[in-house]
Amino acid sequence: MLRRLLKRFAPNVERVVVDTNILVSGTVARQGFPAQIIDAAIAGRIQFVVSAMLIDEYIDVIQRPHITKRYRQIGDRVDTVLFYLNTNAYLVKQVPIEAVVRDDPDDDFLLACALAGQAKYIISGDEHLLKLKLYRGVRILTPRIFVEDVLA
Repeated sequence: MLRRLLKRFAPNVERVVVDTNILVSGTVARQGFPAQIIDAAIAGRIQFVVSAMLIDEYIDVIQRPHITKRYRQIGDRVDTVLFYLNTNAYLVKQVPIEAVVRDDPDDDFLLACALAGQAKYIISGDEHLLKLKLYRGVRILTPRIFVEDVLA
């Protein structure tokens, strides 16, 4: 509760939902657009909006054997990202999920998260989400477009 009150008095920063694929990419590779997005959040330039479901999905994916075996050196980065997600990201409670993405209903929770957290953007590499372009005022962008058009 105190965390939410303090955030109300913090300088206005854009709220952003970042798809798990972007979080994982930005964790395993220190360079590139996903990494720049994570670094911007950690630096306080933007604020991630997350749900318990999104954090759980990130943890599940980042701990998969093919990732831990291939990217052994990412332990510190994972710790940094998890610390940010648990302390500085805007956590929304689970909200009813409307069926929107018919070709991939697993993406609907990201839309619900964005609406509940009043996010201005969803950043994803998922084709099904990107096809929407806009959902109830929330722009859906690739990492490249977000970095070049919003963070620049």
